[in-house]
Amino acid sequence: MNLRSIDLNLLTIFDAIMTERKMSAAADKIGMSQPAMSAAVSRLRLTLKDELFIRTGSGVKPTPRALELERPIRQILDLVSETITQTVSFDPAKSDRVFTLASVDYGGAVLVPPLIRLLQAQNSRVRINIWPQYEEDLQDLMHFGSVDFAVDNIPIVEDDFHIEVLRREAGYCLARRDHPDIQGSLSMQQFLQTEHVALYPKDKRISLLDQHLLANGLRRKHGMRVASFFNMPYIVKESNMICALPERVARHFAALFDLQVMPAPLGEWRAPVYLMWHNSVHGDPGHQWLRHTIMAMYRQDQ
Repeated sequence: MNLRSIDLNLLTIFDAIMTERKMSAAADKIGMSQPAMSAAVSRLRLTLKDELFIRTGSGVKPTPRALELERPIRQILDLVSETITQTVSFDPAKSDRVFTLASVDYGGAVLVPPLIRLLQAQNSRVRINIWPQYEEDLQDLMHFGSVDFAVDNIPIVEDDFHIEVLRREAGYCLARRDHPDIQGSLSMQQFLQTEHVALYPKDKRISLLDQHLLANGLRRKHGMRVASFFNMPYIVKESNMICALPERVARHFAALFDLQVMPAPLGEWRAPVYLMWHNSVHGDPGHQWLRHTIMAMYRQDQ
């Protein structure tokens, strides 16, 4: 096949449709009109000699041939993007670029505040936004560049994502100062028998802490579920419930809310904190600079 006869822009269109599974959404994502999208799909079908997308009541269904081509085409686009961005320099003192970090809880309380102080000390004009961590389409948002990084204790186990362990956090607990049963320390019996403020399970998966407990034949009491770490100290301060958090988050909230903070009776158990990004931005100079800045900040603090 002669590459001169192929419009390589069609690969971007193919990738958008495979991601969105709807022609209209794919057209909006890449800024095309509906007639132009229809014409491009016709050319795609002719070039690849396959129907590719079958219309359904809720969008389109890829054919087996389209599914076969999905990953190779995405890898080609990622390689092109990385090759182009590698030639562009990045100066954090002059750039007013905005980076978006998906995290909210750990990132919002622990990672971003010292990062902002560091950027200000360097007179950097770079800005950081925080994106809701639990978006169902987070991986797609990262692939298309809407979200630059994710911070979580659950890794994204996909071939086109990079993962770096920032830290392994010990578990710590919070309780109100005048708790009737807990003063200064926490036994395993108290930990298991006292009601906990816990997070709603993410993607229907139990937390790493509960996984650890169940693996050892133990189970804590969930007295209340909340959407975020940030809800927990308010409830703990006004009730007899406790909460278990990563050490840095727990110490931060204890100081702000005047709460007891103590190690959870979990021995050597630690929860990993991952920094993750998509392969499409791996070679981007701005991304390289920011992730190296974040990782250096954590290395200095360990």
